[in-house]
This record gives sequence, C-alpha cells and structure tokens, in this order.
Amino acid sequence: MTVGHWYREAYQALRVAATAMGQRPADSAADINAAVIARSAVYAQLARATELLVGARPAAEVPDRAGASTILRRRGQRLTQLYVGLRAATIVDRQFPPSPAAVTAEPARSLHRAADAVAVIGDILASHVPPGQGPRTPEGLAIRAGGGVQSGIAEIARLTSNAVIVDIALPGWLNHGRGHLAEIYRPAAETARWTANSGLGGIARELIAAGRGQPPLDGLDIARSPLNPAPSVRTVDDAVAAMAAARSSMWQNPGQVTGAHLQLGTQLGLAVHILVSGGAPRMVGGWRQAAIAAADLRATPPVGAGRDAAAELAEVLRWARTQAAVGGDGHAQLRDKQVVRLSSELPFLAVTLHRGLSAALQRGELFVKAEVPLARPAGSLIFRATKRWRSAVSDDDVVQDLNRGLAQRQQPDNDGRGTVARAFPRPPRPRASMAQTPTRAADAVPGQGRRRTR
Repeated sequence: MTVGHWYREAYQALRVAATAMGQRPADSAADINAAVIARSAVYAQLARATELLVGARPAAEVPDRAGASTILRRRGQRLTQLYVGLRAATIVDRQFPPSPAAVTAEPARSLHRAADAVAVIGDILASHVPPGQGPRTPEGLAIRAGGGVQSGIAEIARLTSNAVIVDIALPGWLNHGRGHLAEIYRPAAETARWTANSGLGGIARELIAAGRGQPPLDGLDIARSPLNPAPSVRTVDDAVAAMAAARSSMWQNPGQVTGAHLQLGTQLGLAVHILVSGGAPRMVGGWRQAAIAAADLRATPPVGAGRDAAAELAEVLRWARTQAAVGGDGHAQLRDKQVVRLSSELPFLAVTLHRGLSAALQRGELFVKAEVPLARPAGSLIFRATKRWRSAVSDDDVVQDLNRGLAQRQQPDNDGRGTVARAFPRPPRPRASMAQTPTRAADAVPGQGRRRTR
C-alpha cells in the first residue's frame, strides 16, 4: 500500500471520528481513555512524518502550550508553526491508562485507525529517508533534494485540519451527560480547546494552498528487500514492487552489482519501454544502446542479496516479455490501466544501474574482450585468434556506450504521467558532465565512430 492509500485512510478515519462524537456521547472511561490516547498519537505521528519529510526537526525545542501559542501568532515560518502546533497538541497534563478491554466507541476506533495510518506513512518515509542517516533509495535522494516535499507537507496539513475538527467536537463529547467523567477528563478537554483555538487550523489551510499543483507523493511505497525465492509477477503492482525492491537493494549495496544486474536491468528497461509505448516506442535508443553494450560485458555471478535482486529483475523481465508478446488489445488494456507506473520506475532504474556500473569498474569485476593479434600456429596455414578477456575500464567503448545509454534514460519522458515521475520530476544524476552526453549519443549514427573493443 502506498502513501496515498494511507493518507486517504487517515483522512476518512478522522472525519468519521468527528462525526461520531456529535452523534453519541461517551459511554465509558475505557472508551474515553482510548480516544484521548489515540488523539495524542495522531498528532505525534503527524509531527514524526513532518520531521522525516524535511530531514530534521523544524524547531529544535518544543515549548509548552503558552510558548507554542506565542510561536503560532507570529507571521511566516508556517512549517515551524505547524510542527510546534502538532507537538504542543500532544501535551495532556494528565496521563490516562490504556484500556484492557476491547474498544467499542466509534470515535476511539476511528482515531486508532487514523493514528495507525499516519504511523504507516512515517514508516514508508523512514524506509527511504531514515532519521539521522543518508537517503537509502533513489526516492529518498529525490526527497532530500525537495521532490514531493511541499505536497507531502500539504497532505500532513490536511490531516491536521481534520484533527482540529475532532478537537472542536471532543470537549462536548466528554461533557455530555457525564459530570464526573467531565471532571476527570478536564485536562484532555483543555488540550483540545487549546488546539482548536490556537490558529493551527488556519496555518494548515495556508500550507494546503501552498501545496496545490505540486508533484505528489501518493505513489511512494515502502522499500522492501528482495525476496528469496523471487515471488511470481502476475500484475503491474507485482512488477512495480519487484523492480523497486531490486533497485533499492542495488542502490544500498552498489558493491554487489555485477554484469548480471547490468544485463538484466538494461534488458528490462528496454522491454518495459517497448511495452508502455504500445509497440511503437519513442526514444528507445537509450535503453537499446545500453542493453547492447551490457551484453558485451562479463562478470562474476552475483551472490547473496545481489543474487536475490537479480532474480527479482529476471522475474519482472519474464513478465514484461510475456505482456509484450500479447500485442494489440493487450497493450491497450494494460496501458490504459497502470502500466505507466512501470515507465516511471525507469529513470530510477537507470541511475541505479549507472551507480552500480561505476562501483563494479572500481572493483575490477567487469570484463571485456581483449584485442588479440592473429597468430599462425607452427605448421599451420591458418591464422587464429584466441578469445581473451581483460578487466574493463571507463575508457572502453562498451563501457562508454553503456554510460551514454543509461544517461539518456535518467529523465522521465515529457509526457510521462507515472506516479513516481510526478512525485520526483528530476531524478538524481550521477555527474554533471554525464548530463551533456545524451544529445551527442542520440545524434550519432550506429556503426560510426571508434571501433568497439572485441
């Protein structure tokens, strides 16, 4: 499930909780305890998601509610004000024990669902941008470069606005017909009133407006590890998950990338590009050039996690070739549904393969055919050449062709509407000099230029 799914789940749960509080009063202390605890958890998880998106705490220290009120009244600094307001909203002057019994009240159940959904959003973000560490995936690198952050903050602000609506209804839910409970839960009611009157809702609305039209994070999913054995790919969702797992593993462990990954990855990129183009591929030269070049490389076989990543790529490649073989209506049906999500994975696959290629060259684990002069054995009239391999270097024609092919594919198509392409419109590039190479490579005529090393 993606970030977009959990945003919608949390949004709906908060709306249900606010509506239920206006329909039926609190029945028991257990239900109230559960609702109050879940309410604080919602704000705490929203603050955590904010930290993960921006890469640090927007405010070094969180003051008490009086200090937070002062900060919320200032002009500007909307992100800092949102974070301070979220943290201050979790403060309740009295601790309430969790209920050992099953919760039956709808407000408590819905608030628990909302807290859990926002927690999953935080877990997904942490799998790409773990706190206190560098980005673990290409998506994480793009987030740290600002991709999708503004729209992500807007979604957090939208959930905050709904949480404030819950706080508007909470005091009445606690007080209605339960005098002794109202006194016990006065601290919770006071916290809710403070949040409702603090101006946090207005700050959230400004951030929502600022995020309109920005690339969304809806398609971001958790970065899982490759599985052993590789699960069978039957749907587009399966293919996207397997591709993301393989490239995330290669990104985190570039030292495990071998020629098998380069060959499978470039063949997969070519197959997917042809598939999403419906048999009439445009700008296919990059992946085609990369696949041809990678096929001329040799390397030691992958092991461990690298072997699992290669198996995931091989399974997606099998599925993509099967889909391409359907042809005709099969292409149209697949393209009309979700196959563009595969296309949006390709820029990240390209930059990951490029990173792995550089690491493999540094380790001396890639090999190309060495030029061997013709020799005539003694007593023979025939000249012979023995096939020999040597370690590849960056100046080899085959390596440069692979570099150029991958560089051409590190930008999504102009008309691409894939989820990840919209969330991260500018994937990370390995080197500025490489960005200038695709134009020259695209204009070159195949077969001209330097002779390929054999």
